[in-house]
Amino acid sequence: MPDKEALERVEYKLLDALLDREEVERIWKPLLAKSTASFFLSWEWISTWLETLPGSEKVDLIVGYANDEPVLAYFLGRRRFTRRSFFRYRLAALNSTGDEYLDELTIEYNGVLVIPQFGTDVIQEIINRGADEWDELYLPGLTGGLCAEIDHLRESVDPGFIIEVETDSSSHYVELDKVRNVSMDYAGLLSSNRRQQIRRSIREYNKNGEIRIDVAQTAGEALQMLEALAELHQREWIQRGKEGAFANSYFRDFHSSLVRKYFDSGVIQLIHIYTDQTTIGYLYNFIQEGDVLFYQCGFNYTGSSHARPGLVSHYFAVLLNAELGHEKYDFLAGDSQYKKSLATNAERMIWVRLKKKSIRSWIEGCAYRTYRKLKRTR
Repeated sequence: MPDKEALERVEYKLLDALLDREEVERIWKPLLAKSTASFFLSWEWISTWLETLPGSEKVDLIVGYANDEPVLAYFLGRRRFTRRSFFRYRLAALNSTGDEYLDELTIEYNGVLVIPQFGTDVIQEIINRGADEWDELYLPGLTGGLCAEIDHLRESVDPGFIIEVETDSSSHYVELDKVRNVSMDYAGLLSSNRRQQIRRSIREYNKNGEIRIDVAQTAGEALQMLEALAELHQREWIQRGKEGAFANSYFRDFHSSLVRKYFDSGVIQLIHIYTDQTTIGYLYNFIQEGDVLFYQCGFNYTGSSHARPGLVSHYFAVLLNAELGHEKYDFLAGDSQYKKSLATNAERMIWVRLKKKSIRSWIEGCAYRTYRKLKRTR
């Protein structure tokens, strides 16, 4: 059980994460082995993040020590920004930078590395530790007990903050034991409408030959698949009148570096779904302790309107990972209909901002409300 008295005895130190990377590694990796954390807090993700961030970014590692041993750690990205033209604020962002362009990586299952004995009231501990160092605290991609902590803060009479839940979503996933328990009849677990769409799409693709799956076996193959995925991804989003994730050069460079450095460690899965005559799609997944996290995709939408490349690609990816013995195929955050319809379970995930109450924020709020009122009367 978490020990509140033990947490009260923790002493904190702060490191510049971009300048002291060797020390960060010496702290993060052993603590990671003692904690429960997602792939987005893994050393593969974190080290790539720190190595690819611009040197001008300010990211601190906050470390809690008990008896000179690290028992708790998290990163805070820090920046200053101006809102409403002249109101200056200090922002801190949990395991992210607070910059929309750099944070397009989209960290999910976010949290704090903490030894279980000390793992109580984590959000409150972050607030207590550094509330005098920021005006806003950005908490992206929280799940599980951290969501419950936010709910508890919102129910408080006066937490001292304005609590804004920017996104209250779900991470939908397939429990792969359910697929194995029905002799791999995954389609049978879905609604009749979705089942018919998948089977009709498969028949359509089979006119061009049997559907096949290739899984990248080397970092070189994975990088080639990632590039082909990005091309299809960009083509589709540009057709929708949007930029697409891979238009972001930092996003592209980060993932190229991640795949190049860590593919051989077995935490990255790149899949090509195709027939003899056409590519159906590519999927880019992360793997951690039996969980397969679907992160990005590129689908080929040319051809018959009955051919649904996204449904077919995920269908075969679920079957593949069920056969490989994994536990979960996770679509990650988002309440898109296709995610809901292909999943068997869901978990809540939220993005939150805590805004410190102050005279400045009160004045800003009054000024903005007055501006809106005047604008409506004109």
